[in-house]
Amino acid sequence: WFDCSNCPITSLEGAPEEVGMTFDCHKCTKLKSFKGAPETVGDNFNCSNCNKLKTLEGAPKKVGGDFDCRWCTNLKSLKGAPEYVGENFDCHECPKLESLQGGPEKVGGAFSCCTCPKLESLQGAPKSVGRGFYCFECPIITLQGAPEYVGGGFYCSSCPITSLQGAPRR
Repeated sequence: WFDCSNCPITSLEGAPEEVGMTFDCHKCTKLKSFKGAPETVGDNFNCSNCNKLKTLEGAPKKVGGDFDCRWCTNLKSLKGAPEYVGENFDCHECPKLESLQGGPEKVGGAFSCCTCPKLESLQGAPKSVGRGFYCFECPIITLQGAPEYVGGGFYCSSCPITSLQGAPRR
């Protein structure tokens, strides 16, 4: 476990290369980049409320548990997100998030991108989500780009969707 949360750090340089359990840097409101972040995290990676981040570049490539980047008020892109997240990926309530491009290919648990007022497309969403997919309260008008497989519920209520084309196959 490595916890540097709620610290005035601006960089993760010098952080461990690998963390077996959780890496927690949430509420590091001056953190501008993930340069120096661990390559792999065995359990959870929490970077919620890191308000200077604009992308996820430099984030771990693999996270065994949850990846939490919710409430990052300047996050515009998921570029650099882990390729694989073993449990949940949460990027909800990121008011500047415009795209899911660069996000994980596979999420073992749930994926949440709800309440992102600039997110108009599901292009770049994971191909496979083990449990629920949550995109409600986003200005999404088409389901094109939605995951091919969702193991739980698909929640897109309060979206101005005009067509169900692109909905998950399973």
